[in-house]
Amino acid sequence: MVGLPADAAPAAEERPASVPLDERVLAAGTTLRFVLLLLLLAAAGASMVPATVWHLLASSARADKQAACWLAAGLDPGASINAGYVQYTQNASALNACAARYSQEFDGASLIVGAVALTTAVAVYWLLPVWRTRRSKVTPLDAMDVHGELRPLLDELVATAGLTRPPRFVVDPAASTAGAVAFGRRRGPTVCLDGGLVATSYTHRDRFRAVVLHELAHLHNGDTPITYATIALWRVFLVLVLLPWAAVGLDILFFAGTPDARGQFAPFNTHDRVLGGLIVLAVYLARAGILRNREIYADLMAARWGASREPWEVSAPQRSGVWPRLFTGFVELWRTHPSWALRRTSLSDPKALFALERLPLFLTGLAADILAWQLGSLPYGAFPAKAVLISGLVVGIGGVALWRAVLYSLHTGQPAPSGWPVGLWLGFGVVVGELTGPGAAWNHWLPTHPEALLILVAALVLVMTWTAQNAEWWLRSWRGRSLGPAMLVGLAAPSLALASVLFWWYAQGEVLTDGWPYTAGGLLGSYGLPGLPPAHIGPLLDVIAVVSVLPGTDASAESLWWAGVLLWVLPLLALATRPVTRRPKWLVGALPETVAPLAPNPYGPGRLLAAGLAGGLVCWAGLAMALAHLHTPAPAAVRMTGPFQLAHLMWPILVICGAMALTAAVVSAVTDSAWLLAGLVAAGITALLGAGGTYLLMSTDGCLGPLNAMTSTCRWWPDVAWPLVRIELAYTLALGTLAAGLAAFAGRGARLLRRRFWRAGQHPTARPTAQRPLRRAWQRGARVAVAAVVAAGVGTTVLTVQTAGSTAGSSRPPELMLDQSTSAPSESMARIEGQAWAAVGGLDHVNALRVAERGYTTAFEAGAKSTSDAQFATAMGELNTTCDGLTRATKEAEAYFTVPNPTGQKVWSTVLTRYQRLAGACRDLATRPDSATAKAATAAHQDAVDSVDVMLYWLAESGAIRPASR
Repeated sequence: MVGLPADAAPAAEERPASVPLDERVLAAGTTLRFVLLLLLLAAAGASMVPATVWHLLASSARADKQAACWLAAGLDPGASINAGYVQYTQNASALNACAARYSQEFDGASLIVGAVALTTAVAVYWLLPVWRTRRSKVTPLDAMDVHGELRPLLDELVATAGLTRPPRFVVDPAASTAGAVAFGRRRGPTVCLDGGLVATSYTHRDRFRAVVLHELAHLHNGDTPITYATIALWRVFLVLVLLPWAAVGLDILFFAGTPDARGQFAPFNTHDRVLGGLIVLAVYLARAGILRNREIYADLMAARWGASREPWEVSAPQRSGVWPRLFTGFVELWRTHPSWALRRTSLSDPKALFALERLPLFLTGLAADILAWQLGSLPYGAFPAKAVLISGLVVGIGGVALWRAVLYSLHTGQPAPSGWPVGLWLGFGVVVGELTGPGAAWNHWLPTHPEALLILVAALVLVMTWTAQNAEWWLRSWRGRSLGPAMLVGLAAPSLALASVLFWWYAQGEVLTDGWPYTAGGLLGSYGLPGLPPAHIGPLLDVIAVVSVLPGTDASAESLWWAGVLLWVLPLLALATRPVTRRPKWLVGALPETVAPLAPNPYGPGRLLAAGLAGGLVCWAGLAMALAHLHTPAPAAVRMTGPFQLAHLMWPILVICGAMALTAAVVSAVTDSAWLLAGLVAAGITALLGAGGTYLLMSTDGCLGPLNAMTSTCRWWPDVAWPLVRIELAYTLALGTLAAGLAAFAGRGARLLRRRFWRAGQHPTARPTAQRPLRRAWQRGARVAVAAVVAAGVGTTVLTVQTAGSTAGSSRPPELMLDQSTSAPSESMARIEGQAWAAVGGLDHVNALRVAERGYTTAFEAGAKSTSDAQFATAMGELNTTCDGLTRATKEAEAYFTVPNPTGQKVWSTVLTRYQRLAGACRDLATRPDSATAKAATAAHQDAVDSVDVMLYWLAESGAIRPASR
């Protein structure tokens, strides 16, 4: 607690007002925010230390060679990420071999530096209390307590605080303020009292008690260990990690290498350094906000223990005007203590601890995105754990704040927060991290398609809206002694759901910031199914191609597809519990003076079950129409093709997802309270009914007449149907839940627009007595609208099927999965890539081919000049050896990079083809020496020599090598 001003007048004997809502009823979430900061610092250090060590110890010549490997592979630093990935797939093995040849590993040195930094952080953590209690700074309490009255009082206050480990009390005689500070480790805490506080302890005993109780509250809440751990790690990170890394960054940006090389990688290096600055900003502001909240928690704890309000009765000058207030608010962001006005207000109403603050949410999204980038070196197998970690931190911090805000709104009778602004601010932080860091833009100043980042924002808005509405339902129906288990389960479900989206983003979706990289034919060809698709399902395959890369389409367990199911199962459980008729135990502890429980949920599960049943009926109708459309009169010619089988598998998925989206939109449009939960629950029931209908249709395939799809033999096929339905169920529950969530927002938007237009059309003098008939008319109209929407959905499905069947054309041949069209590099970049291709092995391979060719020429001439059978046999043996050399040199050259320039690659392909031909002709000549094989070998030899000359000429003309001096 900071000291009081010297002119602060003591107040009269005044007891604090009773706290209307116990702030401890739910976890504060500050510890989780501290964990995020600690993980961010640790991950950033683990990433920055190896980069710094490598830059300081690596050989510049070998580093240039390693960088040239990437250029030799045709990876243009200024090209798009997708184009670079395509080029990488074409030269992956050659690039890995080249990079390994010139790699420089300093793992040992990095581990030593990291160990030194970690050891220093631990030492700082242990020595900070020692430094603060040094003899030249503080004195023992007994030396200052000359009358011996403070020790019994402090022992009494320690007993009031319930501390099992009494702290050590010391005095800072040089501090004239009336404050104190608690610090130290958990097993050896210390409370340092200011000299001014001790000097006035007899005249202002209530203030003394309040100040000490406030510091003891910090110890009781466990603030000091994690606070000082953060301080120690933060200081060591700044001095031993960030400053050297920043100095290395300046060298990379302005001094190292050639100006052309620095310019080529300037965007990436700049983004990377900006990210380091954002780490400093995020950690400092987030830490300051956490400490401000913990001060208020300590104030409330001290007040609960009977502390007087005197220390908080400090008058501060109020600034008038907009700009002075803005400046004051800006300055408050950097302070670790809240304003006195806020602290006084919180003693009567702790609404600040239940409020949804924008800056902490923004910093949480920003810090989580930076942490994800720092963990980018993790292997693919660690992506699920990375996604769960990031989503758990984001949803945990934002979700705890939402649960607390919803609880406070229910207590005060205010409307519960909607949750979507929380998702927006979290998403805003993520987007800022992606745009300022190198994650999305890579080696560009901005990503080509930043709108793809809205996928992450939409996912955060969805899970945060769900969290707010689910919190309200469970708060109204929970009976346990503590709200902790309910909140833990209520946050685990959206965390896992968001993790499934993040896993897709890390593994596949992030490339969308560079544009759509796939072709429809390529995606279909990637399934490896034989046969061409029949004309009537051609457009359907295009839809399948797009759907196949959306989130939720990975049916593997590690993709967490099953997490979406929790978003409608958990709310359904809340509705299924019987209404609370007496005060629950958690409410008795939080509000002892309350008499009645919270109002129950506005409706039960019956109406949602009915809506889900209606959606299931629509889904069954769509499934029947889909199978009818797939049926053709020539099953033997069409039904056994791979594309038809794929369409037969995907049709039910598309129909069920469409039915789920339609159901969620309609239910959300006619629901006021918890519209997202209601839409998802109804959509989930629709999915189960749709999956059951699919199982029945597949199990009875052959007995359905025109609806037969794969066979005409009537029998029961459960062993065939269940594996297919299980795959479809995974796709449906994952992709369909996301589609239903977005459709629910669309339905809610339609309802809000209708309400706005309805209010705009009402006469301002309309009497309230006319509202009830209007409401009944609206309810009847809503029922008619629901029926119309369902009918329109069925009709649209039929119309779409008929239109698709009439306009379908023949399918194109399958292409590669990724779009292969890439823009040509600039003239200067083409020259640099050619030079790199020649420098890291291309010219060596050309020379190796020439050496093998000269060996062949020597052996061939020796055979032609031989005068005896023995000499000829020896020459043929040598010739056979040179044939092996030609074959080996050709294979090694084939394993090398393709030439980045298309013209050069054409010449290089000719070289490889002709040397393959020369090796074959050499082998024929060595095994069957006659005039015909000799003539063929001579022609092949001349072609090979000419091709190498052409290759050397092209390399010289393109600037890849210097022309040979004459």
